[in-house]
Amino acid sequence: MGCSGRVKVQDLRPEQKWDFISLNDFKTTSCFAYLAYGYLWISLLISVAVYAVDTFTAVNLLAFDKWSGEIEPKVPFKISKWIFASCIIASWLNVGYEHMRAMRVMKRGAVAESFMDSLAVRLQCIRLGKGRGYRRFLVFAELTKSKKGAEYVALFTYFSFQAWIRIIFCQGPRQVINALTLYSVYTAKLDPNNASDVGSFLSTFFKNIELLANDSNQQAVVLSGMVFTLVIWIFGALSLLLAMFFWLFFLWHYIPNADGTLGRYCERKVEKRLSRIVSVKVNKAIAKEEERRIRADAKALKKGEKPAVGRQATLPVLFDSKSDDKLPQMPMLSRNDTMTTLPLYSSRPGTPSGQPPMPALELDQLDQKRPFPNRTVTDSST
Repeated sequence: MGCSGRVKVQDLRPEQKWDFISLNDFKTTSCFAYLAYGYLWISLLISVAVYAVDTFTAVNLLAFDKWSGEIEPKVPFKISKWIFASCIIASWLNVGYEHMRAMRVMKRGAVAESFMDSLAVRLQCIRLGKGRGYRRFLVFAELTKSKKGAEYVALFTYFSFQAWIRIIFCQGPRQVINALTLYSVYTAKLDPNNASDVGSFLSTFFKNIELLANDSNQQAVVLSGMVFTLVIWIFGALSLLLAMFFWLFFLWHYIPNADGTLGRYCERKVEKRLSRIVSVKVNKAIAKEEERRIRADAKALKKGEKPAVGRQATLPVLFDSKSDDKLPQMPMLSRNDTMTTLPLYSSRPGTPSGQPPMPALELDQLDQKRPFPNRTVTDSST
């Protein structure tokens, strides 16, 4: 059983697209929705900051061909330089590919497919102006709600697996170098015997970075960037590791064989939830419209006015007794005899015929005797 799989474009139904959904129907008064939306923007800013730090490091390594700071990494500079540069270039290529994939998903206009793409859902939520990004965020929030914990686990595993290339190949090797470099700072500037617990180690470590900043601001900035990117990567790596445990020990046996993949299972659940949400919103809108019409009719009756007539189905008028216009009468069918439609038959002499003429039969010749046939002699015939 695999971990991916997407629905085909031609299989999309109208109610699964953004054009069918009225964003004005999605509202909330919960403060958690605003906090979650704020966290979304913060996570985007963190991602931009990570790529900015990576670009700064790549420029220092390739353009200036030097390591910023007095602390040399454990790995030789000639090797670590190309590992760093390769990983940063791979990160930019990966983010470019993810953006192209997200743009294709957004162009299709499918709600569930946008929800299943981690970058597309972010781009949909930050759309400004007529895009109504916050309303789209509320739609995705409704799709996330579920009464089953297994569905939350499945979604967490699916989104964690989407980042495995970035975490393992694009960031893994250089984060190992970052960890070794920070460890060299710890062993060179700090006394391990003085760190009795984790709290004292962290406080001493950051004090040491402050001392390094007094000597070289660039060195402190580079080390701070290493710490920042390493912490972000650790959270991503732990999420990926936890997703692997969920997949191997739970989801592998929980997902039905009919779905085939984790992605198809999650997409089926999201589409089912979307259909239910859309039906509820449509029914509520119809009920509100009916209630508004009843109130308007009651208000009109109090004023002595006729209630407003809403939209009604129109049928063709076959006959209107009140109208003066009369349709022309249909002509009556009449049947004529054959003798009136065909000309009189008369015998014409000399008319050619396909048969020989019959001999005339006169009554006065009936009394005449019929002549006897001649009989030849038998001897003459033989």
